[in-house]
Amino acid sequence: MLLTNAKILTNKRIRCQADFFLMELSAPEIAREAIPGQFLMLTPSEGDSPFLKRPMGINAIDSGSGRLKVIYQLKGRGTAALSKLRDGETIEVLGPLGNGWSVPAEAKHICLVGGGSGIATLLPLALLLAQDSSRQIDIILGGKSSEHIICREDFPPKAQCMIATEDGSLGRQGMVDLYFSAQPSYDIIYSCGPTPMMRKAAQWALSNNIPCQVSLEERMGCGYGVCVGCVCETKDQQGHVCYKRVCKEGPVFPAEEVFFHD
Repeated sequence: MLLTNAKILTNKRIRCQADFFLMELSAPEIAREAIPGQFLMLTPSEGDSPFLKRPMGINAIDSGSGRLKVIYQLKGRGTAALSKLRDGETIEVLGPLGNGWSVPAEAKHICLVGGGSGIATLLPLALLLAQDSSRQIDIILGGKSSEHIICREDFPPKAQCMIATEDGSLGRQGMVDLYFSAQPSYDIIYSCGPTPMMRKAAQWALSNNIPCQVSLEERMGCGYGVCVGCVCETKDQQGHVCYKRVCKEGPVFPAEEVFFHD
């Protein structure tokens, strides 16, 4: 975990209607340590408002050039402040943080299920998986409209990509579970996105005895486990309720450990 002032190489809107932004940073030390599934804490402004850093999943890692990318959606004061930063300015960055995706060596047929800004978090995982030519990768992406399906051109060409949108503007009309086969043959399923979508993916996996990992999002104060502001309800091997910090024990969890509340 490192705290650094990173140079902003790019900070631009990439989806106008859905208000998605791409920020590319030069942070060589963090890029050398980062793995898919981890996140960064970005300081939105130098003033007192907004005061807290904002957690951002890593969208791209280039350890050679020292560059990192994050994609965020304009939602509140923090992301509004981030969107006003200009190319060439610096931003305080803490990272890499949290536990990333775990990839079993024996997993050859793999499914990724993503929605919203969670799609961006799955991209580094997909690129890592594609380095093994023996793997078959299926990617299921969902969103309100075509504007909400980000990064689809960046996923590995070898992967089969299936898309569902609520308005039918891209792919099939409906939710991601349109593509959930009755008897899937996957070795593992990964999911990141809105909670209802991850719940469906987890239920699908667990009902078919397929390992599943999910990446959770929670409001965070510090990003490294001290403030205990991002606790989520989980269960241990005996089924007893316990609480874990999304920033420290997560953000990636085995799906069978997570209680998905409405």
